[in-house]
Amino acid sequence: MKSNREKILESLGVTRQATIQKIADQLEINPITVRHHLLRMQNEGLVTSSEQRAGVGRPHLVFQLTNQGRQRISTNYHQLVNSLLDSVQTLFGRQASSELLVAVGQEMAKSYDLDTDEENLSEMMNSFCDMMANEGFQIEWEHKGNRVIIRNTSCPYYNLENSNHEICLLDQSFFSTLLGKDLQLEQFTVETNSNCSHCVYSFEL
Repeated sequence: MKSNREKILESLGVTRQATIQKIADQLEINPITVRHHLLRMQNEGLVTSSEQRAGVGRPHLVFQLTNQGRQRISTNYHQLVNSLLDSVQTLFGRQASSELLVAVGQEMAKSYDLDTDEENLSEMMNSFCDMMANEGFQIEWEHKGNRVIIRNTSCPYYNLENSNHEICLLDQSFFSTLLGKDLQLEQFTVETNSNCSHCVYSFEL
């Protein structure tokens, strides 16, 4: 059975950021207990907080995981995946490794049901963002002319980014299949002193 501390960490891993009350409501834990664990984890460098004002009244503290906190809730699967990708590339070449990631992304998309009606673009993209938030992505989007720009500012595969940049092909394939669009990778950057990547994709309407 998971401890309250583990539940709080995992909750922040999904929601990306949340207030004490929001976490308490989601996990059905007393807010005082949540506050106690968050302050301890903040002292340990697992979470960070910032003030956020919403209307009249005192600002709320909003908590989010640090890179150390994200690593704490991760498993050792990234080591296995790195080894598998490196082995595929060594045995069959870079092209085979790329084709494998594209195929995996397409297969992942089959588990989702997204209405891709362009007449309701905002509804479609907002639903897409919500779906991906549950998988650990943090997606922002905007409509520019005849193109839609998609920014992924937080990747759940951060442990793989530096050693296997091709992992972005999986996301590109996943998003393209789910949205029924041919997404193009416009930009890829990695935060300094971090494994977290920022990817920008686009597709034409």
